[in-house]
Amino acid sequence: MSYTDQDRTLAFAGLYQAVRQVHDIAAHGRLRPEAFETSVRSLFITDPESTLDVFGGDLANLRLGIETLLGQMLGSQRNLHITRYALGLVILAKKVMQDGQRLQRISDTIETARRQLEHFGGIERPVLETLARAYEENISPLQPRILVNGMPEHLQDSLNVVRIRTLLLAGLRSAILWYQTGGSRFQLIWKRRAYVRTAQALLQQLPEKPKFSPE
Repeated sequence: MSYTDQDRTLAFAGLYQAVRQVHDIAAHGRLRPEAFETSVRSLFITDPESTLDVFGGDLANLRLGIETLLGQMLGSQRNLHITRYALGLVILAKKVMQDGQRLQRISDTIETARRQLEHFGGIERPVLETLARAYEENISPLQPRILVNGMPEHLQDSLNVVRIRTLLLAGLRSAILWYQTGGSRFQLIWKRRAYVRTAQALLQQLPEKPKFSPE
């Protein structure tokens, strides 16, 4: 299958959407339900017909990710924590892709979560705990470790911990998707303008709406 800059930009927006939420929860205790559901459900899409299908087939589901990507790449709303999380997951995704056994273990645990999702009929805490376990057992031991910065009152909340690990797993899934659509770390230097132009064009397809804050 042939992939385009749009495919790679969508995958990268999925990564930025996940890590932006990690920062929002850790620093502000803020949960964005629609964006969160999009990120979590992307973990269960294993045979998509298009890149956008991974994120529910609706560009509006990635608004947070597209705006965050633009803010980070243009520098107008850059947050170093978000940058560090994203680049860390890009490195980890490459390692996971080269480790078939680790990838299989993650896949098996996600399948367990899928059965829970069907049982509960929605994204309940047991589903998130299973997905968080997939990250904790298979990704956390790898280098570079993703050290999440935030406020103690948010990071000590057990549900927030589960949400953050689930989002990091979703971010990893998007980073893998980015590689699968032809992304490379080399492109992050030499094709930044292409990503920015594509993200701006995607954002223009969405209805006007107040932008997310740069916090």
